[in-house]
Amino acid sequence: MKLLVRADASVEIGMGHRVRCQALIFAFQELGWQCQFVVDRRYQSFAAPDDYFIDDETEFFSAAEQADVVVLDHYGYHADLIAQLYSHQSNLLVLDDMNDRGEFPTKWLLNPLQQAYSKHVECPLTGSRYALLRPTFRQQNDSHASPEHLLITLGGTDPLALTLPILKTLLASNFPTKYIQVLLGANAKHGDQVVQFCLENNIAFEQGLADVRPLMKQAKMAISAAGGTLFELACMGVPTVFAQVADNQTRSLEQHVPLGWCRSVRFDNTPEGSRQARIAQLVEEVRCRWADNEWQQEAKKIAHSLVDGDGANRVARTINSYFAAP
Repeated sequence: MKLLVRADASVEIGMGHRVRCQALIFAFQELGWQCQFVVDRRYQSFAAPDDYFIDDETEFFSAAEQADVVVLDHYGYHADLIAQLYSHQSNLLVLDDMNDRGEFPTKWLLNPLQQAYSKHVECPLTGSRYALLRPTFRQQNDSHASPEHLLITLGGTDPLALTLPILKTLLASNFPTKYIQVLLGANAKHGDQVVQFCLENNIAFEQGLADVRPLMKQAKMAISAAGGTLFELACMGVPTVFAQVADNQTRSLEQHVPLGWCRSVRFDNTPEGSRQARIAQLVEEVRCRWADNEWQQEAKKIAHSLVDGDGANRVARTINSYFAAP
């Protein structure tokens, strides 16, 4: 059986689409499927050598006809374009976060948030039990003996370059550097400046780490972008203050912040000249929650209850059973 996954990654797009689709690919490969990414050639520097590169979407439509299932994780696809893809391959799984593209036909639709879709979606897979996490998160969520770090992770690319100003503001507020752990994506914007700052101030950092779970196990709290990492941190039970860096993170935060395990500060709709005030707000929120042990313990329990790390397997098994059925 052959699975094609249409997803791009770049500094502007971020790495989240590719990361969660890679988790899905791994689950399908365990079931014996052949899987391949389909990537716009413009973004090949963020792709793998064995990806299938295209120059326009008509090439993808042709390839889709030869696959058994196509996965689409791409915000450039509006309803009409999804319908066009569906006409070439009806065994289509669309990944969605915003539910703002109107009605479109698809066999399966995956959204880790609770959303209602039209009758044109044959099999909606919605809710946090379908969150696509990397295989390492399937392991038992054993807690670190005494987590004490503040984990700072602004996504694979940190598109708004928030890591460095957040660090500077934390230090200016006298937050102890010994508790700070920075996690940079391999393609983080201004990553070299962040590394230099960490070296100068004796701040622990990692960059391009394949397995982030050990750092999350040691985190008492986190400052994070609110993409796919939101579900990873929930799975690990890490109370978090999220920096919203993209509009497609809005609905995740609208559903998760009221649950009580996280807080958020929005940056994507803020002019660059006004971001420092938001950074100061975020740091103040962290400092307040850092000292609130009662909130942290309740937040951990809530977060743990939301995501179990087996979402990719659930999705793969659901689709695989469609083909296995008599």
